[in-house]
Amino acid sequence: MKAKASAEVLNALKIAVGIFIGALSYRMYLIPNDIAPGGFTGIAQILNHVLPGISIGSLVLILNVPLFAFSMKAMGFRFGVRSLIASIGLSLLLDYLPIPPVTDDVLLSTVFGGVFSGIGFGLVLRGSATTGGSDMLASILHKRFPALKINVGLFAVDAMVIAASGFVFDPSAAMYALICAFVLNVVLDFVLEGPGLARSHLIISTRGDEIAERIIKELGRGVTSLDAKGMYSGQDRTVLLCVVNRLETIRLRNIVFSVDPKAFMIANNAHEVLGEGFKMHGK
Repeated sequence: MKAKASAEVLNALKIAVGIFIGALSYRMYLIPNDIAPGGFTGIAQILNHVLPGISIGSLVLILNVPLFAFSMKAMGFRFGVRSLIASIGLSLLLDYLPIPPVTDDVLLSTVFGGVFSGIGFGLVLRGSATTGGSDMLASILHKRFPALKINVGLFAVDAMVIAASGFVFDPSAAMYALICAFVLNVVLDFVLEGPGLARSHLIISTRGDEIAERIIKELGRGVTSLDAKGMYSGQDRTVLLCVVNRLETIRLRNIVFSVDPKAFMIANNAHEVLGEGFKMHGK
């Protein structure tokens, strides 16, 4: 019970910090320079340019509330409530956060706006919530039309927003918005999945036991043995699965090929590794 309460407090903290950083990115960089990198906030920026009497925060809320009403059941009560609170908080901060623009350099605003937005919205997602917007719309469209994949729907919505910004503001605004969207998504992935410092390796060898023994002894890493069969040769093979950090990759490679020069080795970046020797779940 105590652990559950601590997790809820941690989620609330992530959401609060996330919407604050997200609002900073718009107040300091994106809104003053007419950069609309997609999403409902981007739509609100465009509508605010056409209807200056309605604030951007109010427009974000107006756009989001029907979506929340429509999808609350599908999202789950807790997630839905957290997301609604996050959306309201972001809308208020967009209108009332007393932060002036930092620079009128559009390129700097594009890059730093994307970085801050990615960090902010990544923290909100890590707090088991969302600020609504195009990701929720894409999910709803996917439920309604299963053939339409979420990432395709998300791309379509954001692409239309960016294209519209080119007509409402000017063509260069759309170009900067595209750069910003790219930076935002790279940083968002980094916040959600980590820097990918771990690598998983599949090692195919006839001397798997010797290789595994040396990995355990010299690197202190666990090794999993998988039974496999080479379909070309028809021979049984041992496949070893081992996950190490990037600094250990060269040492692992040296161990494998010093034991068996004919070994076959496949390395992949692991976005996230949970468990002993790496990051523990919930931390």
